[in-house]
Amino acid sequence: METTSRATDVPRELPIVGGHLALDFANTVDDPEGAARYDHAGTFPELVAWSTRIGILQGDEAATLLASGMDHPRARSAAIKRAHVLRSILIETFSTAAMINGGELAAGAGIDARWPDLRSYVTDAVAHSELMPGDHEYQLSWPVTMRLDAMLWPIAVAAVELLTSPQLARVKKCAGCPWVFLDQSMNQSRRWCAMEDCGTHEKIVRYVARRAARKRA
Repeated sequence: METTSRATDVPRELPIVGGHLALDFANTVDDPEGAARYDHAGTFPELVAWSTRIGILQGDEAATLLASGMDHPRARSAAIKRAHVLRSILIETFSTAAMINGGELAAGAGIDARWPDLRSYVTDAVAHSELMPGDHEYQLSWPVTMRLDAMLWPIAVAAVELLTSPQLARVKKCAGCPWVFLDQSMNQSRRWCAMEDCGTHEKIVRYVARRAARKRA
């Protein structure tokens, strides 16, 4: 089945706040613990739409995959299942990293627990990649393909690059929701996935609490 549980059928546009491809994919369920929960990669068309918006797929590639998905329902279902498994791996892995960075877990505590699962995605991605010259280095790229899960290849490679980078120390979990993000602030003081979302909500909660306290005084 391609859809996951959702609390609303009228979603807002998903904020892109992770600051890294792997983290943005981990955050594709909006309001995951709230009343407005919506999985923006819950179906194959939604997964393709998100991949196009984030820049993994171009418009013609997206159209090709959507058409192929209509013709191959089993492959389509397999692709969305693989996407959801990869997402769960990334959520668990980078949430653990965030807890380590926040001092909630000891250094190295379980961060490699899902590596055997992630490794299979990375191996598949590299096996289908090509080496393309960039400005000062070579980069992996992927040719146009009919593989319906091809959008997962750059996500998997991005995940392992983050895991093996000093940037891993900047991964945080939002103080107001389960989303993860890369804190690129100068003093690493960012607390929220987005100030206009969880940050604003927290300000309102504090304001209401202060007013209630003043009334009781």
